[in-house]
Amino acid sequence: MTLNELENIAYKEKIDISNYKMNKTKARIINHNGCHIFMDYSKIHTETEEKCLLAEELGHYYYDAYYTLSSNKQEIERQEYKALKWKSLACVPLNSILNCFKSGIYNLWDMAEKLEVEPNMLEFAYKYYKNNEMLFAN
Repeated sequence: MTLNELENIAYKEKIDISNYKMNKTKARIINHNGCHIFMDYSKIHTETEEKCLLAEELGHYYYDAYYTLSSNKQEIERQEYKALKWKSLACVPLNSILNCFKSGIYNLWDMAEKLEVEPNMLEFAYKYYKNNEMLFAN
């Protein structure tokens, strides 16, 4: 999925995206009287990084994976896992991994570069597909 496709998803869902300077993070979604995504573009250095951040915030939206300042560590980790799952599976569909293999690309870093995603997203998606018997099922 491209950055433009993710921005179109946000637009269709009526989620505003704004540039906002933050101290400790690069992106955040707030769900209060509608959803709003804040991105600190001064800290984002590549289109791939921007795409991955936006996908994660959309993951919070689609899995209703929100938390508050008073949430405990376990709840935060659970909600972050949900967002990571959506981000990884949306940006790294199974066919994209299989196409890399067919092209002779097996290295995590090379695959991530070809798919224009962060290596941790690719690794998460690969493990998810493998654990759910979607890879190498034949």
